[in-house]
Amino acid sequence: METPKLKTRAKDVPQETEADEDREPTKEEIMEDIRIGLRQVLAGERGRPARESIKAIRRRIYGDANHD
Repeated sequence: METPKLKTRAKDVPQETEADEDREPTKEEIMEDIRIGLRQVLAGERGRPARESIKAIRRRIYGDANHD
């Protein structure tokens, strides 16, 4: 007698497996991430001016010394 197979629904199947975590993103996935980021910056949802970011990086590297 054959064992009945269980039916699975899409929501029961994990979206990502451990193998997926180790794979490199495809070019299309990278491009979509860039598009999303640009939309967020243009909408004012994320991001900050480059000069401000560079100053913050310098403070983290060199401390609070004046490096403008």
